[in-house]
Amino acid sequence: MLAHHRGTMGKPMKTAIVTAGSRGIGAGVVNAFLERGYNVVANSRHVTKPRAFEASDRLALVDGNIAGPATAAKIAGVAKSKFGSIDALVNNAGIYFTKHFIDYTVDDLRSLVSVNIEGFLFISQLAIKQMLAQKTGGSIVNITATLADHPIAGINSAVPMITKGGLAAVTRSWRWNTRNKAYA
Repeated sequence: MLAHHRGTMGKPMKTAIVTAGSRGIGAGVVNAFLERGYNVVANSRHVTKPRAFEASDRLALVDGNIAGPATAAKIAGVAKSKFGSIDALVNNAGIYFTKHFIDYTVDDLRSLVSVNIEGFLFISQLAIKQMLAQKTGGSIVNITATLADHPIAGINSAVPMITKGGLAAVTRSWRWNTRNKAYA
């Protein structure tokens, strides 16, 4: 593994991974990390296409669907090989669409679960394993939907909120377990 890239003060630079980092909230998070001196690995299905970011030796772009374990492995591998660490993960990737509850199909449910749950699981496991191996800690932020806790009448989002509510629950569970040193 490579050593951390060094900043201007000779201190190791930290590395953040941002899923769904090509536009919107994700692109804003990528830019915020870069502005704060982090190395960043940004991912989305086509993150290299929109040319949303200026070229930088502190930025690596990884195309791929986060729902697949191979994409998660590639993202984590790039973070470790190019920058030498994983210090932060922002799970921003997610899909959302509304239908009446009785109109959701098996394929709809599988799409929601594959991106919103499986994608989260694959990249989070790899990031946590690396953070534990580094013995320097790290941070994980899960971006979800306020509708999971605060539904709005007339918005038919019960099925997507199964997955979004699950992310909120795992975030609370992690907080409890890290406080009680039972995380690993």
